[in-house]
Amino acid sequence: TDRFRGDLNGVLATAPGAVAPAFSVASLEDPKQAYSLADFKGKYLLIDFWATWCGPCRREMPHLHQAWERFKGKNFEILSLSFDRKADDVAPFRRKPGTPMPWKHAFVEGGFESPLGKAYGVNGIPKPVLVGPDGKVLASGEQLRGENLEKALEKYLK
Repeated sequence: TDRFRGDLNGVLATAPGAVAPAFSVASLEDPKQAYSLADFKGKYLLIDFWATWCGPCRREMPHLHQAWERFKGKNFEILSLSFDRKADDVAPFRRKPGTPMPWKHAFVEGGFESPLGKAYGVNGIPKPVLVGPDGKVLASGEQLRGENLEKALEKYLK
């Protein structure tokens, strides 16, 4: 029942129209810099919960890169939040050809068990969440995976 309650809270936390839970995470590139939800006010933000060890996450990479190329500079940001075992796992992955991930990155200590993971109801990854300029969730999960990602972004960023 606790697990069910957690699942339900996660669904509700990222349901369209919900106010996205506030957070603050240190940048992977510059630990002195933090990203918070408030920093992205007025922009469309794709929060991408992922990990280098996650096969489905790696399969989403071409779609994320395509969306980034197409929509960057159009009031659109991506923040990838790594659920890897350690922050150092991310940089080598990003050095590989095809996965430079040239957007913002942070590491979530504790992954699924972290307060941030719980606030967003992350029970599995990848879990993409699109937050609108007003801080409300526009779409999440399957609506933002594969081909659906660009379709959803087109709808909001046209």
